[in-house]
Amino acid sequence: MPRPVHRPLMPGLGLLGALAACHPEVPPEPPESARAAASAGLGPGDALDIRVFDEDRFGGEFQVSDDGTIDFPMVGGIDVRGKTKDEVARLLEQRLADGYLKNPQVSVQVKQRGNREVSVLGQVNEAGSIDYRDGLSLVQAVSLAGGLSAFAAPTRVKVTRRTGRGEETVTFEVSLSAIFNGKAEDLVLRPGDIVFVPESRI
Repeated sequence: MPRPVHRPLMPGLGLLGALAACHPEVPPEPPESARAAASAGLGPGDALDIRVFDEDRFGGEFQVSDDGTIDFPMVGGIDVRGKTKDEVARLLEQRLADGYLKNPQVSVQVKQRGNREVSVLGQVNEAGSIDYRDGLSLVQAVSLAGGLSAFAAPTRVKVTRRTGRGEETVTFEVSLSAIFNGKAEDLVLRPGDIVFVPESRI
């Protein structure tokens, strides 16, 4: 697996810099609080082992879905995105105490972390994986990968994403040129996304 690329956000490298010069409104870096939540809190793909004391019917393993929720028995959908395991435990205790159990005691353990990286491949100066953070955009990810190479085709960037149904993925095409020209919005990426910058046909 490629080694993660750890670089400061530096738009202006390679062809990406040329595009930025035409349209300087590069999306700002996410606030520090959002980056902290991404590193410490739960996110899609994380697997949780949840137990309720003296209530085996509620225990089990739960995976955080793409929308940041888990489906818990009797309670339904619970939004856990960005929360710590202790915060999830307290939230479940509150929900279970609301008409289901008397003084429930819930423990939550993180069994497995989902893919918390984004891969940027193809015609970039430093292809590889970068750490995902909340709010990471396509422009920022390409910048963190060293910017576009001189041979990149910025109008035909492909993003591959899991659909949440097993191993199924969907691939769609995005134009970085359109983003910098103000004709399209920057794309917010998700953990596990694969960005591929193809080579120009010319």
